[in-house]
Amino acid sequence: MSTELKSGTFEAKVKDYGVTKTRKGDPMAMVRFEIVDADGDGHNITWYGTFSSEKAAEITCEALAVCGWTTKNPADLAKGSGSGVLDEDKIISLTIASDTYEGKTRMKVKYVNPPGGGSFRNQMDHGEAVQMFNGLNLSGIAASVQKKHKKEVVNHAPKFDTEEPVPF
Repeated sequence: MSTELKSGTFEAKVKDYGVTKTRKGDPMAMVRFEIVDADGDGHNITWYGTFSSEKAAEITCEALAVCGWTTKNPADLAKGSGSGVLDEDKIISLTIASDTYEGKTRMKVKYVNPPGGGSFRNQMDHGEAVQMFNGLNLSGIAASVQKKHKKEVVNHAPKFDTEEPVPF
């Protein structure tokens, strides 16, 4: 496996997971991901999520849910890989960036998202979308734009003389 991982967004799979604690003694989830970069090189990177505040716990639980978390108790992560607590076959989207802490720069998982990135996290269902667009008169704009970008369908069917008698 190559040791140089560059910043970017990568597809990854859960390789291992567990529980540790922060320097202050707060519980912390850890998930090791396996990434194959565009060059075909494999990399492992570990993400850490804390439960030190309500907001941190919400972000950590969201990331665990993206990873296919099957229980409601973060302590179950201590069971590790193969236990089924996280889905090890699920594709995850990771945003990786360099981070400098105490004078040392290293690559760090910034975001754990569903495939397609974070924008899909807040995707609306059909009912919500209907309510959101209710009252907006976009049909004329949509029709005009669709007409402009519509591909013309070529009919390759043979043409017949309408005055010629049908042969059967």
